[in-house]
Amino acid sequence: MRKVTYFLAGTVADFSIPDDRFDAFCRDMNLGTFHSEEGLGKARSGLEAFMLRGEKGIQAGPEEVLAACFVWNFFNTHPDNAMHIEGDVVIIDLNGDGGTIDYASARDIQLAQKN
Repeated sequence: MRKVTYFLAGTVADFSIPDDRFDAFCRDMNLGTFHSEEGLGKARSGLEAFMLRGEKGIQAGPEEVLAACFVWNFFNTHPDNAMHIEGDVVIIDLNGDGGTIDYASARDIQLAQKN
């Protein structure tokens, strides 16, 4: 199981990626788009939109799992060491305005959920 965690101005959401969904993503994805900055932006925006809905108890759907697959794969397979993240990924938007987005390894970050 892989995971992308999104920290948006104090709200934290985990997007778990079942192994079979990740395998299907890798099998069906065009290899030329694995490290697309545009694709990363679209995937992050999709996860952000899910969080902004603010509905408690709602599970991530297929679109969000696909977006999480893209984010996780983007960093874990990136050939540029400066962009490479090993393991689960954390997306950080401290202010929640999209002005500054950072990505980090979940191993390096400890977040307290404020829900």
